[in-house]
Amino acid sequence: MTVNNIKGIPVIMGSTEMEKRRDPRFSATSIAWGMVFLAAVLAYWPGLKGPFVLDDLTSLGALGNQGGVTDWDTFKAFVFGGTAGPTGRPLALLSFLIDANNWPTDPWPFKRTNLVIHLANGALLGLLTRQILRLLDVESRSAARIALVSAGAWMLHPFLVSTTLYAVQRMALLAMLFSVSGLVLYLYGRSLLGTNRTKAYLVMTLSLGLFTVLATLSKENGVLLPLLILVVEGTVCASRGSRLPALDRRWSSAFLGVPAILVVGYLGYRFFSVDFLETHGSRNFSLYERLLTQPRVVADYLQHWFLPKLYTTGVYQDHVLKSTGLFAPVSTAVGALFHIGLIVLAVVKRRQLPLLAFAILFFYANHLLESTTLNLELYFEHRNYMATGFLFLPLIVLARDQLSRQMGTLVAAALLLALAGFTRYSSTVWSSYEGMVAASAQKAPTSARAQTELAINLFNAGRHEQSLVVLDRAIETIPTDDPLLLINRLIIRCNLRVLQPHELDSTVTALSRRPYDPRYLQHYTGLTQALSEERCPGMTVEQLRPLFANMLRNPANSEHGSLELSHIKYLSGTVDMLAGDRDAAMARFLESLDAKPDSGSAMTMAAMMATAGFLDEALLLSERALEFLDIESRGVRLGLKVTEKDIREFRAIVTAEIQGGAE
Repeated sequence: MTVNNIKGIPVIMGSTEMEKRRDPRFSATSIAWGMVFLAAVLAYWPGLKGPFVLDDLTSLGALGNQGGVTDWDTFKAFVFGGTAGPTGRPLALLSFLIDANNWPTDPWPFKRTNLVIHLANGALLGLLTRQILRLLDVESRSAARIALVSAGAWMLHPFLVSTTLYAVQRMALLAMLFSVSGLVLYLYGRSLLGTNRTKAYLVMTLSLGLFTVLATLSKENGVLLPLLILVVEGTVCASRGSRLPALDRRWSSAFLGVPAILVVGYLGYRFFSVDFLETHGSRNFSLYERLLTQPRVVADYLQHWFLPKLYTTGVYQDHVLKSTGLFAPVSTAVGALFHIGLIVLAVVKRRQLPLLAFAILFFYANHLLESTTLNLELYFEHRNYMATGFLFLPLIVLARDQLSRQMGTLVAAALLLALAGFTRYSSTVWSSYEGMVAASAQKAPTSARAQTELAINLFNAGRHEQSLVVLDRAIETIPTDDPLLLINRLIIRCNLRVLQPHELDSTVTALSRRPYDPRYLQHYTGLTQALSEERCPGMTVEQLRPLFANMLRNPANSEHGSLELSHIKYLSGTVDMLAGDRDAAMARFLESLDAKPDSGSAMTMAAMMATAGFLDEALLLSERALEFLDIESRGVRLGLKVTEKDIREFRAIVTAEIQGGAE
């Protein structure tokens, strides 16, 4: 094997696979990697039998919108009909077809594929880590061992369980897969600058163009790839000084600088937008408050990474309190100073401490989109999936320098085993929905979603009194009148036939003051159904009319074209229909469709009217569905929920009913 050194870059010129196989060091590394992969599989195995949760049901449920993905038209509708982000994330949706093409389906294949991608990400992260270390002149064997421990610790960390076992987070997994692939290929191309500049720039340009697109079509974070490469250049490469060939400034400006400026510029534009101080839709915080809250949130992410927990609150994160000012709470300012200090340290010491600077800036660069001025939820663990890729690396290198080889090996093995054990426990919790909910509710007593799900599970298991105790305790603990808790308390007490009229009236008054949250549509529908089926003695569905009428007096709920307006009109129409007022119901349903035209929604209303015996109105609504379907088929909106065949079959049945009644 011949090794040349071109301007300080070691380049292997002739190393065969046969030589590697004969090298005991190579064999030991391969075995060690195999053991890490096996540990990861064993750690995650219990969770593979776990259920679909939350967003899985909406994003993956689209597989069955048209009877399954069975031809080109249904393929296009599913793959290009995504609504999870501005791009629709078609590449991630395409990957789901590996696992199923209809709905409902078995979650196991989806979680299995997620785990395979997670292992691939770990392998790529190890390769990238080794490239980074070699650029910093770390000896080859030592670089390989450090890369193994660093990537292995990342792969086995329990904080990533909620990303890997959450089927729909395939989007985050694929975004990392393509981003890290782009970084690996970029550094390979950069290594060619000293010998073949043309090939070097071709490879680097390809890595940026191809993998930025692939990553972005998986999840929008992919647009950060040029910025991540700038982090590598500004830390690891900058520390090499004149020993490393410099990039052509025109190329780096065009392919690295401009894309990074566009991303930062857009986020800055959001900062100066006119609605920066206003709350949006179902969010109970403004962009200003969200930005203030993120220093506390990101500090919590770091705490979970360096002080791993057996189990976190998982997918239930609505308990995170927003910051309303720099000192409200004071941890907002403390967190902001902490993060600013780390970033300043990394920038100032990027040449003297390149590895530390790289790990810090890589973490914050990955959080640039989801932890700043975009109108997203305050907290989600999956935002750390790629960001944490190098956080352990400086510590591992420091340990290598301070410990003997034997002691270092023991410490590394203990670390990996401990992380694997934590992940195994967390994965076991994820193996059942009831276990996930119970653990999350215990961890987050102020999470309305977790407490509500726990109460529903207890009620369904026949533990009625306990379910009410959970809701009553949560209502007392959580400082706001959370609609999720209030609605489900009404439903459970109604089902137990112990609800009193004054309770319904007082709760309706409290709910009418709250902004409507479209995510709670099924809960409002459940309450409406419980009252219409006379499960609440002495109460009728008409008592909900003031609730929806008062909701429309809130400007946040009555904006034309909003989902909030469409849902409230739909719920109001449902009450009218159940009360037997066909004209009022029809008017409300048409107003709902005017706010949000949708063929699937129109057919839902048509089916309800037909079931209630209002057949002429059902035909009219199905006719509107056909009109919407025609508009949608021309590309205005993809991801159709019904087909023309479905609608025409429905119309034929209703027409036959009308004709039969006339005879």
